Amino acid sequence: MGGLWASALPFTLFQPFEKFQMKWVQPNVATPLKFALSKLEVDYDPGFDKTKMSVFMQNHVSMLDAGIACGSIPVPLCGLENAAHLQIPGYGWLLRMSNAIPVRKGGRRYEEIAAAFEERASRGISVLTFPEAHRTLDGNVGKFKRGVFKISVKSNLPIAPLCVRGAYKLLPKGQFTIRPTRVEVYMPPQIDTTDLSDDDLPELMERVHEVMRSWVEDGVRRPELCTAPFGSQRNAAES
Repeated sequence: MGGLWASALPFTLFQPFEKFQMKWVQPNVATPLKFALSKLEVDYDPGFDKTKMSVFMQNHVSMLDAGIACGSIPVPLCGLENAAHLQIPGYGWLLRMSNAIPVRKGGRRYEEIAAAFEERASRGISVLTFPEAHRTLDGNVGKFKRGVFKISVKSNLPIAPLCVRGAYKLLPKGQFTIRPTRVEVYMPPQIDTTDLSDDDLPELMERVHEVMRSWVEDGVRRPELCTAPFGSQRNAAES
């Protein structure tokens, strides 16, 4: 991956990274899966909009998650990174070049990250997040953190669950031996957050978790959970 990013260096002198990252950089980040003799299969739901800038939320399994995401997401993307990582010589420069969003400490970090989400979307860049924050220890979908949901609602960006099945067999946390397998990704319709508020966050988190859990653990698609009205929307329609 370092070689891919290094190959992009000369081009950043003439145009922003996101203008050409889909041509060879982002798709080829998934190449390690081929070296691992593993096949990546992506199923886009008919309701999934491949052109819409979104906050992609992926279940966190292994060190190969970024490659799976880059091989699945059809638009330019960036990730959330600990702010300290952007100061690491070499690695930090690559993160900044690829538009990574720094996560700093402090009470105003939600407002800062929400503004960064909106700014990236205005440039045609989606954001990749891992709402569990930590890799799974048993292959199941863990408890979600509230932060990325609150930020998505605040920035009015749609949420796109990125549901990955099979990656735990490929390379679980704590293991260094890759086991060839089939990695199946399901992309349900995006969830519109435009009219949602903080009061809708519990329901929003529960829906995304169930969509992801159903696919990862049971192989079941639940697109209806992404398109059904939320409680506040139903109340507004009734009043």
